[in-house]
Amino acid sequence: MPDVRTIPSVEYKDFSLRLHDRYGHRDRVIKAQLELTYRCNLHCVHCYTDPYNNRQDIRKELSLNEIRRILDELADLEIVFLNLTGGEIFTHPHFFEIYDYAYRKGFLLMLYTNGTIVTPAIIERLKQAPPFSIDISCHSVNDAAFDRFTQVQGSFRNFMKGMELLRHSGLPFCFKTKAMNWNKGELPQIKAFVESFGQPFGFTTSLSPRLNGDLSSLEHRLAPEDIGALEVQLDEAQETESCQEATDWSSPPSERLYRCGCATNTIHISAWGELGTCTLQYERRASLRDYSVKEAIEKVFGEIRSLRYATDSPCRGCQVHAFCDKKPTDARWERGHVEEPIPYDCDVAMFRAKRVLNQTLIHPLATKQTNGRSAP
Repeated sequence: MPDVRTIPSVEYKDFSLRLHDRYGHRDRVIKAQLELTYRCNLHCVHCYTDPYNNRQDIRKELSLNEIRRILDELADLEIVFLNLTGGEIFTHPHFFEIYDYAYRKGFLLMLYTNGTIVTPAIIERLKQAPPFSIDISCHSVNDAAFDRFTQVQGSFRNFMKGMELLRHSGLPFCFKTKAMNWNKGELPQIKAFVESFGQPFGFTTSLSPRLNGDLSSLEHRLAPEDIGALEVQLDEAQETESCQEATDWSSPPSERLYRCGCATNTIHISAWGELGTCTLQYERRASLRDYSVKEAIEKVFGEIRSLRYATDSPCRGCQVHAFCDKKPTDARWERGHVEEPIPYDCDVAMFRAKRVLNQTLIHPLATKQTNGRSAP
């Protein structure tokens, strides 16, 4: 009988580190996020894509043939990770045609879902060709609060049904929690729920304006002092959505407008086929109806890398920039210009910096004028 060889398994964190060590310094894209659709069965109050969750805007979305062509081009560029997101991915009428096509292309598939329309049939289809990971939004484990947040009656019951199906499926999954002012008191219960599935708990706090510029989602942000208190209280290594690189806090800020990982190894493709450097970067985009993926990357990456601060914005020389969540697109919507500081983000950065550095710091807006008034 011939020797039977098995492929050794490796933890994701180790696998990911190896990939980044291998490709991270080669100036190439290894990860793509593809928004399949803006349609969703829920209308979560904080959701940045929900304004386009309507019949008129859904008509603008990529066709099945256009998505297949984009997947072909992503594969030709040897992109490794492909994140399928929305909206809600399982509302797309051709989801499994897209999924199976991408799976055969060899991508490591990561799925983002709200978990409320997971069915036994979906579980069985995924088990036939398992994804690399499934990320599930879990912002509440309270029936009434969950339904108020999603604005859909019965959504919590459907969420719990979906989670029980996943619990016994053998599929790889994890939870993503957004800490907001309405659920901050519930975080210990959410943590216990997540850990009951054998999953580590973590949360993010950053909220952004909606894609159409509507700022109502920001009403659900935590107070800056609450963010620091929660991070200490839960004592967890938190997942970050910061727009800044992990760097020596004391190093002087770069003149680049984008001081983050934008235009390095990741791309984002909207449901309308617009390619950018991340989910919430809409200052520079290229339509994949006009450009190939390769051409769009070259165009957009070149533009993002070339952008520099041109005003005397406090952000330009900020000494706590490494702790800041500011995104230029958010600044455009919230403050009217991509270079303007966002006072909320300045406050959050100060709370974080003081906690980490344990020393007195000068607020970035202490000596600057904002909208004709002295900043606090």
